[in-house]
Amino acid sequence: MCAGALAWAQLGRLVYAASDPKRGYSLITDRILHPKTEVSAGILATEAGKLLKDFFASKR
Repeated sequence: MCAGALAWAQLGRLVYAASDPKRGYSLITDRILHPKTEVSAGILATEAGKLLKDFFASKR
């Protein structure tokens, strides 16, 4: 995801499922989002993670 675009959009809420600890954006180490942006993480994380893994496995 493009963190800069999220900051400029000043979203009220950001919802995402699957995190990428190796290459993903870190909300903990960098506070680029608008201060009022509410973040909901891990929604259907298991299912989303499987979709991502299957997608990239099919590309190899």
